Amino acid sequence: MGPVDSRGMDVADAYELDPEKLPQAIADLEEAYLAAQSLRNRVSRLMEIRPGNGSDEVSINAAVQLNRIAIDESIGSLAKTQRELVDAIGETRDKFKRMLADYLHLEDVNQLPDYDLPAAELPQVVDYWERQAERNGQRSPGGATAI
Repeated sequence: MGPVDSRGMDVADAYELDPEKLPQAIADLEEAYLAAQSLRNRVSRLMEIRPGNGSDEVSINAAVQLNRIAIDESIGSLAKTQRELVDAIGETRDKFKRMLADYLHLEDVNQLPDYDLPAAELPQVVDYWERQAERNGQRSPGGATAI
């Protein structure tokens, strides 16, 4: 299941995209995916923070708390959040790629084949005035000329 909103609904199923705009959305998601992955380096740096030169209780506790925020899964750590963000963006990007592939396949299937055939000759449509002109030259059964 992908990301959910405050009502517990799957956000990925709650919107529609114009199929013509999917390539741009995929490119934007790819960029966001790479940016989210780069957060891993920042989280790693936080995990490496050790107590500084001071050996007082405040310095030690600050380093412990920063490490905890960075890696403790029970409190929604930065590492967990970063991983979930990467997963959510990746899932949405992959879903959009499947949608685009389905759309392009549908477009291919629905294309009319190209036939190299001459156009059929259709009788010319005769309008009202042309019919009247033809009738003006004909005689009615009673011998009178139609006007």
